[in-house]
Amino acid sequence: MGCIGCPQCRGKLEKVIYQSIEIDRCSLCRGIWFDRLEAEELRRIKGSESVDIGKPTPCQGRPCQSVGCPRCGKTMVQMLDFGQQPLWYEKCSQCQGMWLEAGRFKVFKQNLPTPGNWARNKAKQVLTVARSI
Repeated sequence: MGCIGCPQCRGKLEKVIYQSIEIDRCSLCRGIWFDRLEAEELRRIKGSESVDIGKPTPCQGRPCQSVGCPRCGKTMVQMLDFGQQPLWYEKCSQCQGMWLEAGRFKVFKQNLPTPGNWARNKAKQVLTVARSI
């Protein structure tokens, strides 16, 4: 990927490899950039939460700001992952990369659906959406 800038703070994204999966972590804010499907692959590996060494930002709920994709520059779409804990993150509609602010990969990993809680999580999604309308 080479040296690219952090979409959040413009710090340097540094290569981190965990069990042959290469991600990019900001040296300043500790946010993590995942190329297409890397986050999904990494979240299924035991102990992979160790790559998320940052503390969550003070923003609770929606991300603090819209950010541009460090790969292609396109403004990323803000996404909401319903799981055990609601999680906002950014995804690029062009290259399918994903940006998680510091501390949020741990939550993303905890939200991994298992056969026993998949239906319960879907029911929570429906209730949350219905309450917000």
